[in-house]
Amino acid sequence: MRLRSSRTLEVQPRGLRGDCTTLTELNDDCLLLICERLSMGDQWSLLQLQDERLAALVLRIWRRKYAQHFDWAQEQQLRHLSAKEQCQLLQLLSARTRALLNLNGSSDGCRQWLKRKRKCTERLQRLSFVESGAWLLHRLPAVCPNLVQLQLGGGEGVTPEDLHLLFGQLPHLRVFELQPGWSCPRPWTGIKYGEALESLKLPACLVRATAMEIFRLPRLRRLAGFLCHKHTDDDKANAASATISSCLKALQDMSGGPAACQIVGLHLQCQLDASLLRLLAESGPGDTFRLRRFAWHSQLTVHYDVADGSIKWLPQQPRVAHALLPFLANQAQSLRELDFTRNVHATPTFLSLLREGGSVCREVSIWHDACPRMTATRTPHTDTDTDTDRDTRADEDADADADADGEQTNDLAFVALEVQHLSNEQRKRTPDGCHR
Repeated sequence: MRLRSSRTLEVQPRGLRGDCTTLTELNDDCLLLICERLSMGDQWSLLQLQDERLAALVLRIWRRKYAQHFDWAQEQQLRHLSAKEQCQLLQLLSARTRALLNLNGSSDGCRQWLKRKRKCTERLQRLSFVESGAWLLHRLPAVCPNLVQLQLGGGEGVTPEDLHLLFGQLPHLRVFELQPGWSCPRPWTGIKYGEALESLKLPACLVRATAMEIFRLPRLRRLAGFLCHKHTDDDKANAASATISSCLKALQDMSGGPAACQIVGLHLQCQLDASLLRLLAESGPGDTFRLRRFAWHSQLTVHYDVADGSIKWLPQQPRVAHALLPFLANQAQSLRELDFTRNVHATPTFLSLLREGGSVCREVSIWHDACPRMTATRTPHTDTDTDTDRDTRADEDADADADADGEQTNDLAFVALEVQHLSNEQRKRTPDGCHR
């Protein structure tokens, strides 16, 4: 049975409709059953009837259905609302959910919602915008002071000073992400990140420019870098190796003695050029890399022919993938998971060399396209590290977002690092005694 409603729905007194039962004469259970099956747009139409009972039931549904999050992009009907109606709807939802996702920060409705002078929305902890800008960054802290996670889509006119002020006014922010499509000002200077930050996703040029400040964060656990919108040809070829090089240099400059933190996870979605392989090989099995997880996704590489403007997609030579084996062998003591899904180089020959050559031990879980994640039987992975015990839903969301970005950007340079901070006792241990 399909229930439908109309935007011209009217509530009339019983006397005008003879013996027919009107909508408002139904008991709450029946009304609730009907309203739950209406679309979001039709539920909004019921609110416009100015009937207190219907309004209470609709808001009750929203409080339960959208308690954790509301995704604006999934409700196509809301695009037809006026700016005033969108503003009113956001005001109602922001008081009943913990997260508003995929808002358009440049739309009139969203701007009106943020401009309204009212009590700050303390319930909201997570926001994401498909479009943003400097004005949005200035207004957010006053409206949503308790934000824990913030994702910003492409925005023009944002300066390092804007980000500096934003971090200073959001003391609880743990996850901050800029989405691919950003046009980055250069140089990136004068940014002081929030001390509570645990996960960062930034343009690669910003990671390279502020690597020292990033690795000084006491709670940092995950760092991801991607190509910004106005990248150069040099960025395409070297963004991954340059980003990792900047991170390693920052770690080395900070430590002076035993390393204060280690890179325990490395996720690459890029071509493996000679400089990146050399950089990984030179790092060795010392204090900087102590990998538990390694992922490399590289379906295709891009060849642009200047003569005719054609683009060809070709896999790299097999020897490039084989050159990765010595690095993995150096990390065999700590390595527990390898992910080669969406990678044409994970051939039977490569996988056999990985196993037989001693690069990995039997306890390592290896994922590849012939062994999908959802159906493969994997060796249970137990980790006694205290950081793992403190995993949060925000970290899981960040990992899922990284995988989604991987599928969308294909072979664009993309690097993600997982970081583990070491206690004083762990710093004093020899490499052979380091925690796995």
